[in-house]
Amino acid sequence: MKWLWKYANNNQMLWREVIGAKYEKEDNWIAKEVTTPYGVSLWRSIRSLWNEVKSNSKAKVMDGNKTRFWKDIWHEKGNTEDLFPDIYNLIMFQQSTIADLWSPQGWNFIFRRNLNDWEIVRVAEFLNNVNTFTGLQPGEDKLWWTGDDKGVFKVNKSYKLMDQTDQQCSSWPWKQIWKSRIPHKVSFFVWSMAKEAVLTQDNVMKRGRTLCSRCFLCGETFETVNHLFLHCKYTHHLWRIFLNLKGISWTMPMKVAEALLCWEEAGVHAKDRGRWRIIPGAIWWAVWKERNSRCFESIENNVQKVKLNCILLLVFWCNQLYSNDTVSIIDVLDSI
Repeated sequence: MKWLWKYANNNQMLWREVIGAKYEKEDNWIAKEVTTPYGVSLWRSIRSLWNEVKSNSKAKVMDGNKTRFWKDIWHEKGNTEDLFPDIYNLIMFQQSTIADLWSPQGWNFIFRRNLNDWEIVRVAEFLNNVNTFTGLQPGEDKLWWTGDDKGVFKVNKSYKLMDQTDQQCSSWPWKQIWKSRIPHKVSFFVWSMAKEAVLTQDNVMKRGRTLCSRCFLCGETFETVNHLFLHCKYTHHLWRIFLNLKGISWTMPMKVAEALLCWEEAGVHAKDRGRWRIIPGAIWWAVWKERNSRCFESIENNVQKVKLNCILLLVFWCNQLYSNDTVSIIDVLDSI
């Protein structure tokens, strides 16, 4: 390699070619990739989204010092490397910026070899496309976000741009999770349940912990999200409180997300739909608190105590988050 670098020092063109190859993956628009293991997890997550951001952005050329001619999207038709891959292979200095290639007389391209006859037409087409460039201007190059009329990156607009509605699951119960009038921490908890990500024993075991899994409430089978909150016979007593009030015959669905959708359908004739939507969250929060009490504190309450805790929790949420008027337990249960 020493002879190559020595020769490169005597040949500016080859020197720039070697440097360009060395930094071929360098991007002037983004910070360096995170390589350290600690204290940067948030930035690592943000940095990993750069490809999505870049695909919905283009460079607004001013002085041309930051925009790479071949690698960045600055032309109205797209990336020049993708538009003219054959010409890209013929050109030297593939990492050059627009400022490097532009002169008052026009573009200054240097080819690796003499052109063949059949390549001249293609080169003419290429030059005809890039000659629409009007020239450099005072100021620094800018990155223009195509999702906004002013080119300013905004989180809400980027979400809408990247969101593929047709690929989303139409049966996902987002309204039952986020529109219910329950505390935010409980909404996040219900969302985690619907994703089957709550730290029940099966999910703890997936993280490498060795456990002898057993449901803390019924003790009859291993503990999973769907068993603990839907199919456990202990939890079933809490569901029956409200199902019996409405005289509903209920077959428990297999998963939490399905249960939320079915509960919404079962509440069509409820007197107060808002309070009806609160009930699953109250049941699950009471069950989770009882489960953790048994797991971490070795304190075990009977099912009647847990039922009372669930009803009191429901009344408290109705008073604090749903109604300005204080209502009694009887009024809440009668309004369901």
